[in-house]
Amino acid sequence: MKYEYKLIRSPRKSISVSISNQNEITVRCSWTLPKSEIIKFLDQKSEWIEKVVERNACRLAYNDDVIEHRSVYLNGKKLPLIISETEKITPEAVYVKKVENIEKLYKKECSAAFLKTVDEISDLVMIKPASVGIRKYRGRWGCCDSRNNLMFNYMVFMLPVDVRRYVIVHELCHVLCHNHSQAFWKLVSDYEPNYKELKKRLTTFDFLTQIY
Repeated sequence: MKYEYKLIRSPRKSISVSISNQNEITVRCSWTLPKSEIIKFLDQKSEWIEKVVERNACRLAYNDDVIEHRSVYLNGKKLPLIISETEKITPEAVYVKKVENIEKLYKKECSAAFLKTVDEISDLVMIKPASVGIRKYRGRWGCCDSRNNLMFNYMVFMLPVDVRRYVIVHELCHVLCHNHSQAFWKLVSDYEPNYKELKKRLTTFDFLTQIY
């Protein structure tokens, strides 16, 4: 196995391997599983691991400018990120005094239109949340709490419009189904038939939730 990996042992009986969007490989297995069995398992999964690692590497290379804060996404498109004395969004670029101010600027410029879209989709699918808010999350795009309050990551403003709509539909469906059961996905498919493709595209933007 040529890749380094993080090993997490627990009382579980099975063994599994996962790869993050940053190509961090994690193996989970029982307390007593011999290392030889772990290596054997990884060798069996080597073709899949190499495929995922290569795909992630290509995506990360394509987004080097975003990761290094030279560009920033808005509505699925890259714009130059310019450090300046003014803070504004134009069709040509995004201007901020410092990278940390992207959140404040995006919330100021994009929140009203986004909340209007959530309200319109809510009316269309006839699902009403208790409230809707916007905040910063690390590692997630949104959530629906036990009281049906929806909260979205401000980075949804960076997503393509159709992918952002999927995120909205996904969280609205959690108002009726607080899990990811078959019933939940059936509900999502009723309102977003192409959700599988949109869900897959969303994962290509997951790295954004780790860099801001």
